[in-house]
Formats: sequence, C-alpha cells, structure tokens
Amino acid sequence: MTSPQPGDILACYGSDLASRFISGVTASAFAPRRLKIGPSHVAIACLWNGSTVWVESTTMCRHPCLIQQDIVCGPQVHRPEDRMDDYLSTNGRVDIYRPTRIHQFTDEEQELLSRLLIKDVVGHPRTYDLPAALLSGTRLLQLLQNFRAADLESLFCSELIATVMMRLNRMSHQNPARFHPARLLRTLVSCGTYQYFDPRTK
Repeated sequence: MTSPQPGDILACYGSDLASRFISGVTASAFAPRRLKIGPSHVAIACLWNGSTVWVESTTMCRHPCLIQQDIVCGPQVHRPEDRMDDYLSTNGRVDIYRPTRIHQFTDEEQELLSRLLIKDVVGHPRTYDLPAALLSGTRLLQLLQNFRAADLESLFCSELIATVMMRLNRMSHQNPARFHPARLLRTLVSCGTYQYFDPRTK
C-alpha cells in the first residue's frame, strides 16, 4: 500500500452499490483513459502535526475524526492507512493522483493547504452538502446558467477539493459545486495539473 504525500488527491472506488452507481452515472467515453470510469469519492492529503493525513467530506466513514474526536458527517481527518484499508479490504481501490512537476506545491503552499483544510474547514465544523452532491452528477442540469450556487458552509467531497484547488490557483475559479469526483480529476488531469501516480515507478 503506497502512502500518499501532502497535496495528493486520493481517488476512491468503492465496491458497494452506491459507489458503483456514482461511478457509472458519471462515466465518460471521452475522459482520460484511467478516468473513463471515475471514482465514487475523493479525498486529499495534507500535513498535520508533522504527519500526512487524509482529509475528506463524507457521511460514510466509521472512524472518528482525528480532530473532532467523533464520527461526523462532513469534513473530517483520518489516518491514510485506515481509510485506504476501508476500500482495499472490501475489494475497492484507491488511486493516487499527484501534482505534475511544474505544479508541485511550494513549502508556503503546503502550509496554506494545511491551514485551509485543518483550521478553516475541519476546524470550523461543516455539514455534508448532499443536495449539491446529487446535483453535481446530473448532466442536463450542468448546462443551466442558474445552477445551484456553492454553499461553502456545507461541502461534499469533490466540492471541498475543488474549492481548495481554486484557492491555490490549481484550477480556474468557477462554481465548485459543479464538480463531482470524476469531473474534478478529469479537469485536473486534462489541464496537466495532476497525473496518476503509478506505484510501480517508485
């Protein structure tokens, strides 16, 4: 099991029906090869107290948040090995996407990433944005100009990461609520900002 580095995005493919449904309805024949079938969930790694942690927004984690010390629905922090094992032990998988060389984070950006995720998001508890998560996967509603505005007081998984990527200028600024997990990674990969990390190339 490869350990993520700060700034990595974790693409999670669950084996349960809900996860397979999300991956299925957001599939695209025109996507980059490994992302034609997209992930059902995404998380991001950052530094906290000298260790790399897994930050996500979800309603489906059985582990207590390391910061809030409770099982929560919404943004939360976990040990990467615990969350990766949750997927691998149930026949799922976790792919790692890493910033390309030209887009690697500076030390200052790493500090900002940690502050945004740990202090500004998880440190001010927010709820999980279920309505936006459901709408983000719809193809026709994505075409509407008056698509539901982002509400950063409640965040779903890819909305959280899109918000942070925009703040760090790794994505163009737009409505982060439009990004389901697959669309987020397809955008970052297509723009050359992130790439799949093959553990065999270590």
